[in-house]
Formats: sequence, structure tokens, C-alpha cells
Amino acid sequence: MNKLKYSYFQLTFGQEEAYLHPEKTYERLKKYGYDAIEICPPKGRYGLGVSIENYVATHKKLIAESGLEVSCINECWGEMWDPYSPTFKTLTEPKTADLAVSETKSSIDFAAELGAPSVTIAVAVHDTITGETVSEATRVAVDALQRMSAYARTKSVRLVFEATNHLEMGKFVNTAANHKRMIELTGCDNIGIQLDWFHVNMEELDPYEAAIDAQPLLWHLHFRDSNSLTPGYGKTDFRAVMRALKRTGYSGYCTIESAPMIPDADTAARDGIEYLKMMERFAEYQLDPSFPNGFALPGK
Repeated sequence: MNKLKYSYFQLTFGQEEAYLHPEKTYERLKKYGYDAIEICPPKGRYGLGVSIENYVATHKKLIAESGLEVSCINECWGEMWDPYSPTFKTLTEPKTADLAVSETKSSIDFAAELGAPSVTIAVAVHDTITGETVSEATRVAVDALQRMSAYARTKSVRLVFEATNHLEMGKFVNTAANHKRMIELTGCDNIGIQLDWFHVNMEELDPYEAAIDAQPLLWHLHFRDSNSLTPGYGKTDFRAVMRALKRTGYSGYCTIESAPMIPDADTAARDGIEYLKMMERFAEYQLDPSFPNGFALPGK
């Protein structure tokens, strides 16, 4: 079985570290054995005045020095997805969907500059989705996704579509099954699914089933526990999650996105990867033909 690759979403260490002292993140992830870092571009007031050009240059230098990869560029956080922002982006209304396409294009450019394989996109809704409005909202979303996809293709970047919970992004496409349906409607082969186990705990019947339902489009993962803390600090059955990933040959990154940092950033980063690697080992034991009797029965 292939070993999984581990990453951390840098922004969960806080805006000051992410945008003003990103070298701290690289040092921490290298220390605890991570393979990659997930980055959110500095946009609007959330970026603390850092320009994207300077941020690209800083990360190129840190990537070269650390040997870490960039697992993904996250488009789903910041002023563009803040409903109190005057430039709020959604995927369900034409004008705000146009803004979402524009912002995502800039994140695709950012990803291409840093050699990141994918950009995360998510659903935000302009207004409450009802049985009467779901068809029009779907039409707008499909059109926006198709435009994002076309641009991403020119940059050799893939898009990963995150299934979010209805309390954060509205009740629209909150499950892996509905995300798969939306992607099928676009007809695009460079859009996949990103599951976040915090959202999964709210929306899905079972984390194992969610990982299976997302296939073959499960390309990226966010790991945080049922309470949004580091994996292992809540009640998500990550042994079952790992079995699903091993059974289906998942080859993307396992990115930790815990927040807040309890008890502190170093401990959360260390405990997260150690716990997930232990769950990965357990899954390999459980899937081995010799488990649990200690020997495998002979074949024909």
C-alpha cells in the first residue's frame, strides 16, 4: 500500500504567522515530518497588506530551502468569502459568481507560480436555496465552475471542490454525492472533490461512506476532528477513514486544518501528524489478509 502524504493548512496558524512570518510555519512542518504546506493567498484586509507578488517570492525561497511541496492553494478563506464584505463572492447568483470566477483565476495564477497541483473552491450562496430556486442556482454554479475549469486548464492546475456544511455556506451542495453531481453537470474532467472531515461529521451519514461516495473524484482532503481541533482530539473515526483511503488507492494529500490551535501550534502540529500516521498503520494492519488471526488462508 502506498504511504499517504501529509500537509498542513498554513493559515490556521494565524494571519500574522501566515502573512508576516511564514518561515515559522515551514520550520514547524519540517520539524514534525510533513511533506507539504497548503497556502492561502493574501487578499483584501485579511492579507495584512502583503502583496501577492512578494508572497510568491517569499514562498519560492522557503520551498527551496525546506524541500516541502505545496499541496494546494486554498481559495475558500478571506474577504472574498466574507458575507460582510462589499465584494462577497458566491456560486449561486450571476454578479457574485462573476466575482468568484475572477478571484479564483487569480488564485490559479498563484498556484501556477508556486507549482501547486490544485486550487480549492467552495460553494457560498447568495440567498437561501429553496426547491423553487435550486435549478437556477445550479445553472449559475455550473456556468461559473466551467469558466474556472477552462482557465485552470490553461495553467495546468486542477480544481478541488469542497463539500461544506450548511451552517457555513448554506444548504445547497453539502454532501460528496451532490458535489459529484455538480461536477458531472459541468462536464469538466479537471474538477475533483475535497472532503473536510469537520463538514463530513455534520452532513454525511458516515465518514467511511463519504470517502467511498466521493470516488473516483476524491482528490484532496482536509483533516480536522468533529470539534474542529487536531485529528484525535474529537470523535471522528479516522481508522475507518484511513481504511477507505487505503482501499480506494487515494493518492492526494492529507492536509490538517485544525483550529483553534489547542493547546498550542507546535503540539497540535505534532499530535496531528503522529495520530494520523498511527491511524494509517492501523488501517494497513486491518486490511492485511492475516488480520486478525495472524495468518492468511491460502488461495486456490
